[in-house]
Amino acid sequence: MKKVSRREFLKFSAMAGAASVLPLKFALREAWAQYGVNSPPLQKFLDPIRGIGGAGIPVMAPDNAGAPVNFSTPYGSWSALHYTIDIGQFTDQLHSQLPNTTKLWGFGQGPVVNFRHLGGIIVAQKNTPVQITFRNNLPSPHIIPVDTTIPGANQAQNRTAIHLHGGLVPWISDGGPFDWWQPDGTHGLSFLNNEVLNPAAVNTNKAEYYYPNNQSARLLWYHDHAYGITRLNAYAGIASAYVLNDAAAENTLFPSGDLQALNLRDTYYLVFQDKVFLPAAIPANYPITSAVPGDLFYAYIYDTLLFGPQGIPSFPPPAVPITPLLVPSVVPEFFGDTILVNGTAYPVLTVEARPYRFRMLNACNSRFLNPKLVATAGLGFPNNTEPAPNVAGPSFIQIGTEAGYLPGAVRVNGKGQLRLLVAPAERADVLVNFTGLAGREFILYNDAPGPFPGGAKIFDYYPMNPKTPTSIPGFGPNTRTLLKIKVVAPTITVTMPTVAALNAALPALIDPPLVSQVPGVPTPVPASVVVGGQTFAVNVRQLTLNEGFDEYGRLAQFLGTQVPTNPALRFFGRRYMDATTEIIPAGSVEVWEIANLTADTHPIHFHLVNVQVLSRQRFSVRTYTGIPNFLAGPVAPDTNELGWKETVRMNPGEVTRVIMKFDLPVVPFTVPASPRTGGNEYVWHCHILEHEEHDMMRPLVVV
Repeated sequence: MKKVSRREFLKFSAMAGAASVLPLKFALREAWAQYGVNSPPLQKFLDPIRGIGGAGIPVMAPDNAGAPVNFSTPYGSWSALHYTIDIGQFTDQLHSQLPNTTKLWGFGQGPVVNFRHLGGIIVAQKNTPVQITFRNNLPSPHIIPVDTTIPGANQAQNRTAIHLHGGLVPWISDGGPFDWWQPDGTHGLSFLNNEVLNPAAVNTNKAEYYYPNNQSARLLWYHDHAYGITRLNAYAGIASAYVLNDAAAENTLFPSGDLQALNLRDTYYLVFQDKVFLPAAIPANYPITSAVPGDLFYAYIYDTLLFGPQGIPSFPPPAVPITPLLVPSVVPEFFGDTILVNGTAYPVLTVEARPYRFRMLNACNSRFLNPKLVATAGLGFPNNTEPAPNVAGPSFIQIGTEAGYLPGAVRVNGKGQLRLLVAPAERADVLVNFTGLAGREFILYNDAPGPFPGGAKIFDYYPMNPKTPTSIPGFGPNTRTLLKIKVVAPTITVTMPTVAALNAALPALIDPPLVSQVPGVPTPVPASVVVGGQTFAVNVRQLTLNEGFDEYGRLAQFLGTQVPTNPALRFFGRRYMDATTEIIPAGSVEVWEIANLTADTHPIHFHLVNVQVLSRQRFSVRTYTGIPNFLAGPVAPDTNELGWKETVRMNPGEVTRVIMKFDLPVVPFTVPASPRTGGNEYVWHCHILEHEEHDMMRPLVVV
């Protein structure tokens, strides 16, 4: 098999000065599977999918029987619906054949015996503010190996910071990297949560967060964002869904009540995560000495045969790479061999032969997904567990993304239709019609390569793949068969909305756009925009996505500007702790033109703001010196990227243009400036969590 490696990509299309030292990632050792450890062979489609509430994934209950709570501090007075949520360690059975329950970290209420993986779902209402007291009860040490050599990780291992992903929130409640706190009350430099929102909680295990909820309806999620251990805390389980509901919008879109977001009869929430479970033979040097078979495994060795040799550090002055590398060590990306859906490996979902709504969240660390329905092959394996990828099931009608509803419905993942690509942190809101299909079985199937877009066979687990011999028919490891859907006879009648009816209702349900977008047509960069009758000049900013080496010679990713930081290597990357370059006046409008100089597609996530994708345009990475040499004209975003986004896929060798307005949320209290940055402190970063952590994240400060 011939595969273009990162070294080849950068040799032939990137910066010539660095090409000779960039690693042959994933190409040297393709016969070596999954960091030397694979999950045990779990039989597929034995266990039912977990629903929401009841015996399924817990939904959080507000305090005081749901009545608003009044608050008064020197910073202001207000009322909000209040929750008390604990963060702790617990165990859960993630597949009936795992030999033990799996040790996890996550959210819950009350004793940890009541915790379940992905628990903590919050259902909020538009324009009803929520305030949460999070209590950090995490033990130490971590249940995942911690590399203390990366920035921020040489501190307490039971720190956490909670980020409402996609929320329009004051910076003190954004849960940025320095918003962490630990059980003894020690906290990061940007932790003003309690001082402003709950002075009585100062120096305790509590942290107070305020969410205004004055956005359009959407599926958000909240997860850990602590500096240096975000990827580990999220992988360990500190993540859950946050449903922002708007009853008026739902009634407009679905007047009958069918398919509404909170109608669990017709709506399924599907959260995808890829994991590796420790097998019976745990590696002798695995750093978590308390681990047992069935616990989570996470890569802890930077194997130069897999990731390529150590390189010259990208930031001057060059240092001599340390040999051998320390253990545990950060890895460039982590790909699990087993994909959980709602916290269960290879579950079964039974539906009636009628329409349904699926609201999907990709909560994987690094893996992209392309979920589509295919028929089961009926090859005689247990419960028809293998797919027939060429026999398509029903397609989807996409009506929303992570930033709310689309301006128009889009047919996806059918023959000749747009694919439903969901990068880490992206969400997809789709309708699917099983009418007339009673007695049929389908597999929700994923064929997105990892890393995306180039891929490596060692991370694509399915039978007959010679690079993944542990994957056999009927059993995991498997990253292609997500869940099985069994269709039974309908007991009620539900009408599938027409695309025309959806298109008539959707435009009124989204937040007002900054620019008009036409499907299939790139949007030019405007000189100004009109918002609420006021004209705003548009500032254009050039930025870069970069790949290089850290001080240990390990492969790492970085954000940067168009100004080189190491001219000798023609390198443009900056680290998170470097001086802030993205300082933006509050209320201003900007277009960011972001040039991807790497071989990966990066899902770039913006805190505070939603963006509209204007266009993408190919350029010559080889000749890039800060000004792109374009190879073609701009092209439009995919039709299902129109409207608002907050996580945007940025492809190799392309400039991606996005427009945004930096409005701060309106809150009933005074928000002080950050003591670290002197403004409203947010961040923007890649949501491949291994990239974000090392060191593809930069401050975004609004003043």
